[in-house]
Amino acid sequence: MEVCKAGGMSIRVHPILILLFAVYALAGQLVQVTIIFALVTGHELAHIAIAKAQGVRVTAMELSPIGGTAQCEDTFEGRRWLESSIALAGPTLNMMLLFAAQVLRWQGIWAGTAAEDFIRVNFWLAAFNLIPVLPLDGGRIVRALACGAFGFVRTTRVLAWMGCYLGVLAGAAALYLWWNRGLTVEPVWLSLLAVFFWLAGRKEIFAARIVFLRQLTRKKEELNRQGMMGAKWLTVRAQTPLVRIVEEFVPDRYAFVVLDQPQFAPEKVFTETEIVEGLFREGIHYTLGKLGS
Repeated sequence: MEVCKAGGMSIRVHPILILLFAVYALAGQLVQVTIIFALVTGHELAHIAIAKAQGVRVTAMELSPIGGTAQCEDTFEGRRWLESSIALAGPTLNMMLLFAAQVLRWQGIWAGTAAEDFIRVNFWLAAFNLIPVLPLDGGRIVRALACGAFGFVRTTRVLAWMGCYLGVLAGAAALYLWWNRGLTVEPVWLSLLAVFFWLAGRKEIFAARIVFLRQLTRKKEELNRQGMMGAKWLTVRAQTPLVRIVEEFVPDRYAFVVLDQPQFAPEKVFTETEIVEGLFREGIHYTLGKLGS
């Protein structure tokens, strides 16, 4: 739900965060939920600040129970240093705020329940977001570092499914607490978190190929602009479908595909552009052998 616009950027709030705010307010914990909302906003603004500092154009920000997501005109997913640095910005800010608040407590400048809640929320926002599943920051860091070896689409799917399973665990924990303690804030919060993780994980899975195709189109522009790019070589059998090959491509390296030929047959090499054009022209199940015939 869009709430306002600032600096040319649309600011939205996820419905589950609104429900979470209402649950805490009805439970008489308005101060705690206000702190959570403020720190979630700061967490996401830290991501956006680092993204903009590296030239990424951000068009929208959506706040969610575990931080938020930014919509960008540029593709940065899977690019090792860019995505990992943007993902680390949020947890880093939370840890900095945690240590600053703790110092104020040690000096006797800030004390009481509000200070304790501020420190606790910052700790859990940082620690929780570093769990290596999508859509959390930890999952984005792992994807940025691992997709070069395993491919962007495959890595995204694995980490997103892990995020869905984390949602299932949160749902199971909510049912356990509900059964043993009754309807309190904790099981309601875990239930909302379970729904969020399942929906967000499925969204990452379905969007993986679309995001990756955007990356491929941008990669050619980047290659033309920079004049050079690292290369990735793949040796592929003739019966391999083109879609399987494309899933091995990575955002920050240009791929060359060698067709595995019988002994003494002349070697055939395809560029990434030829593979992608063949996929669009012939379909995802068209094989490399047919493309080379």
